[in-house]
Amino acid sequence: MFTRHLMISVGLSWSVAAYSAVPATHRAQPRSFRDCAGCSEMVVIPAGTYTMGSAANDVTADALEQPSHEVHVRSFAAGKYDVSLAEWRAFARATTRPTGLGCQWTGKEGAEAEKLASWKNLGFSQTKRDPVVCVTWQDAKDYARWLSRKTGKHYRLLTEAEWEYASRAGSNAAYPWKAGTSHEFANHGAEECCGGLANGRDKWVKTSPGGAFPANAFGLYDMNGNVMQWVEDCFAPTYSNTPRDGSANVKSVPLNTTGDLKDINGTMTCDYRVLRGGDWAQQARWIRSAARSFAPPPGPGPRLKNYRSGGVGFRVARDLR
Repeated sequence: MFTRHLMISVGLSWSVAAYSAVPATHRAQPRSFRDCAGCSEMVVIPAGTYTMGSAANDVTADALEQPSHEVHVRSFAAGKYDVSLAEWRAFARATTRPTGLGCQWTGKEGAEAEKLASWKNLGFSQTKRDPVVCVTWQDAKDYARWLSRKTGKHYRLLTEAEWEYASRAGSNAAYPWKAGTSHEFANHGAEECCGGLANGRDKWVKTSPGGAFPANAFGLYDMNGNVMQWVEDCFAPTYSNTPRDGSANVKSVPLNTTGDLKDINGTMTCDYRVLRGGDWAQQARWIRSAARSFAPPPGPGPRLKNYRSGGVGFRVARDLR
């Protein structure tokens, strides 16, 4: 998990505005499907236009979430859940994939123990429905490619704009369920940085099984909290030059930042990839729909190709055309 402990400041065609205006009791159920036995269950996300980034009156907002801007997103399918441990095991067996070692933020204590940690050896228990963690960005990409080969459909990671759109699910509030948050709606950490906290419905100090908390209005689970999710985009310190059409920001340019991010100056934007959603150890403000993070962290340590964390997993997307 890199949690930015620095804490710098086919189908459906209705619009998000129309979807939000319909009372919850009268909304059509989100359409879901699987392309094969054992494939991730997918939910069709309707096309729409929304405002990406934090609201001007959000006192918990971070500088990375600005400027807010309008984005149009085409209809696509998103994983109903994060990719689970069981789904990842099936992929690893089918592809005889070596298990990458070295993972931060697990139950393993100390640098030497972390060197031996992996998705198989976390130091804390998981059910088969828990999200797989300790996977790199490339691992996530390879899983999506495997699904594509297996099904003949185009699976991929969500773009950052798609992710926030899917997380908001028609809401412009900080969290998709209401203006505030509690452990009744998501798995997140204590308000004193940084560590997991079991409280109320949130019975888990580490990861929780998919479906343990209510789905959002699009029918997606754990978009906020539980584990951060790799997305396709390269890291951009602001939204000033990012796409407005829902596509991924994959332009690699030199970084030139100030403040707490000055340590990444001279590196390239695509040396880092964006993480969204917050995780089991983070404060409530970092699981907001607008909250952004990235990995690897600044300074010495793992690079993107071998960055793994017990707080980082992913979900997949699928093109509908």
